[in-house]
Amino acid sequence: MGLGLLHFDGHVVDNDGRPLLESDDGEELMHVEPGVTVALGSRPMESPGTLYVTSRRVIWLSDADKGKGYVVDFLSLSLHAVLRDLETNPFPCIYTQVFDL
Repeated sequence: MGLGLLHFDGHVVDNDGRPLLESDDGEELMHVEPGVTVALGSRPMESPGTLYVTSRRVIWLSDADKGKGYVVDFLSLSLHAVLRDLETNPFPCIYTQVFDL
């Protein structure tokens, strides 16, 4: 898998709509968080989707557009800040930086 933020191929899901994991490399599903929106840079927020945290990657799949999703390898991801101030934003957010090495 390449580094940086990549589009997730919507066809790489199982019958339940969950992403197929790279089980040959020992990847395991660690957490599933439904109802997550994604904002990339100054673009408008995506419609809600489901965030999957595996032992190697973070994967977001849109609930509205089944062919839309993003994936980032942990080596490319850095936590930047956690925002819980509801006066600044209507819901809690995690800001990250994604590196394309």
